[in-house]
Amino acid sequence: MSKNGNFLKKVGLAFLSILIVASTIFQTTVVKAATSYGSQFLNTVELLDKDGVPQTDFGYYDNMDVHYTWSIPNSTNVKAGDTMDFTLPSQLALATDLAFDVKDSKGQVVGTATVKKATNQVTLVFSDYVEKHSDVKGELDFWTAFNQKVITGNETVDLVFPLENGTTVIYVEVGEKTPVSPTETLFKYGWVDASNPSLIHWVVRVNYAKVNIPNAVFTDIIGAKQTLNFDSIKAFHGTYSADRVFTAGAPISSTNFSATSDGFSVALGNLTDSVQISYTTTTTDGGKSTQYDNTAKLAGTDFVTKQTSTWTPASGGGGEGGGTTGSVTLTKEDAKTKATLAGAEFKLVDSKGTVLQESIKTDTNGKLSIADLKFDTYQLIETKAPTGYKLDTTPVEFTIGENNQAITVTKENTLNTGSVELTKLDAATKATLAGATFELQDKEGNTLQTDLKTDGMGVLKVTDLVPGSYQFVETSAPTGYKLDNSPVSF
Repeated sequence: MSKNGNFLKKVGLAFLSILIVASTIFQTTVVKAATSYGSQFLNTVELLDKDGVPQTDFGYYDNMDVHYTWSIPNSTNVKAGDTMDFTLPSQLALATDLAFDVKDSKGQVVGTATVKKATNQVTLVFSDYVEKHSDVKGELDFWTAFNQKVITGNETVDLVFPLENGTTVIYVEVGEKTPVSPTETLFKYGWVDASNPSLIHWVVRVNYAKVNIPNAVFTDIIGAKQTLNFDSIKAFHGTYSADRVFTAGAPISSTNFSATSDGFSVALGNLTDSVQISYTTTTTDGGKSTQYDNTAKLAGTDFVTKQTSTWTPASGGGGEGGGTTGSVTLTKEDAKTKATLAGAEFKLVDSKGTVLQESIKTDTNGKLSIADLKFDTYQLIETKAPTGYKLDTTPVEFTIGENNQAITVTKENTLNTGSVELTKLDAATKATLAGATFELQDKEGNTLQTDLKTDGMGVLKVTDLVPGSYQFVETSAPTGYKLDNSPVSF
């Protein structure tokens, strides 16, 4: 029983220790979660055409720039890692996932935006820029097209966009879905890969009209900022339905493919049916351009050459932001002479009592300057006085605000001073002597004070002396005594 009892006690103590340790670990690993502000910072939204002009009428195949403006109220305490999250209307489609930095005019990152093609979800993650600036605001742009899975054309579409006070509706007139012309012999289109913005897919529709083209040759000229993936080229004979669906037939041999200096060509022989040619290119700019283009050409004997230039649907996004900060300049002065004082040290404290900076020194001109201060009330508190001066820890308070962005303040210091007492004595008896008169001089003999007399106790006292070397010189002896004008230095 005794052994078991001791064993249970030991186990109990061990278990208690584990609980205490675990509790300590849990307490020290609590991290504040980032705050999502949803759409509450979004101010306005509009649809822009390719020229940046606001529109509400678009063709079925047109691209649109969703243009947002946003701002963060100064009363909202946004931190680094906090987010703005919202969703674009489902009737709009992105070409690919997006990711880009939102920067100010100096290149500082305000936040990083991501957009998911599958969900149209936009997330802007703020950097610590928002903690250091006031009046933070900006713009966001997303290139989109109509989602052809839900938009049929020739209709009015209600696009519901999230904003700070709920939602707003933009009513858009969508043009008709254009049918394929029965006489079409060449058409080309392309798009950016949904998961890889550096990869572009191109498809060419050849001889939809099924006319006779002897010695037909297709040539493709690759546009700027792209390289051809030659091995990706594929070509098939086949047929197209009225709604553009291609049914592949016999493949065209790769021996008919030839590389050119700026693209490739496909020898199609005596063409009487339809052909579909597909291939990919890789961008040389990492997919940063909004659009990419290629040129296609179809030639043959006794056939009027057809040529078409094609752009990918606009893709990508971007944004810009900015904020406002203020500054303060403090001048350190001698309280009497107003001479500027170097070497004073201060700390900067915000309205919450948080020390933001320490050991900020006045320069040789007696000045210190602090920039990039967001709107708030601050204090500069002296932590070290200039050499020879008294420390004054009285805070210098100032406020940075909309109408006070460049503050100048002054802080005065008083010199450290000393005092001196002189006692006049009889040389023989050491009795104190009243009525002796002295003047105070500096070490060079310049007179600073005169008519300084010993009192009834034989004492004279001088106060408020700045550090330095001085001397007393007797100018009038006590009654019945000889004058002794030998300097008394101290």
